[in-house]
Amino acid sequence: MGNKPLISKFNLSILSQEKITITGPNGIGKTSLLKILAGLSKPHLGEISYFHDKELKDKNKTLMFLPNIPSLMLDQSILWNLDFYTQSYSNKFTIDDYKKVLKRVNLHDRILQVVRSLSTGQKRRLSLAALLLIKPKIILADEPTNGLDDSGVDICLDIFSELITKNNSAIIIATHDENLIKWANKNICLSNFLPEIKRNLKSEIKVLL
Repeated sequence: MGNKPLISKFNLSILSQEKITITGPNGIGKTSLLKILAGLSKPHLGEISYFHDKELKDKNKTLMFLPNIPSLMLDQSILWNLDFYTQSYSNKFTIDDYKKVLKRVNLHDRILQVVRSLSTGQKRRLSLAALLLIKPKIILADEPTNGLDDSGVDICLDIFSELITKNNSAIIIATHDENLIKWANKNICLSNFLPEIKRNLKSEIKVLL
């Protein structure tokens, strides 16, 4: 059947402290776009350019992708997962550091609990705790409030806002959540970038940090 392009003529520049939501119906390409930005997939045409501060030498150490389903080691503990997450970004923290961020997401009393036994919302909170420690300059989040109750959504937005204001992070969120869309300072609907047949179209995305 061949390949079918999802989006085209998509051009975007992203600055520090920007919070952008990507919206559109299911299957339009929101997750695919985030994976391209994260370097997990390659665009058929176009390019992605990263411009960081001088002290940031490796974009992989300053970019964090939060998938729709949290990527966790299910048969390991909360503490083990948090340590694994941070070490994968070449960071090492103390047990007190871990307890502090776990308290922020209301998981401090479950530190040795096996992740498989957590609810969907608790797993997402664990990913947010890792985000607080790693402090990436670029946050790519795919439906980050799925499975969260109202207090969890508040925690998520509070952590995002803190990283934006204190760490000069930029965030791009694929979502259907009206709370996130209202919170963002820019919304991009991918329905406006549907491909046109028989036209060679090039896209360009620049992350300016």
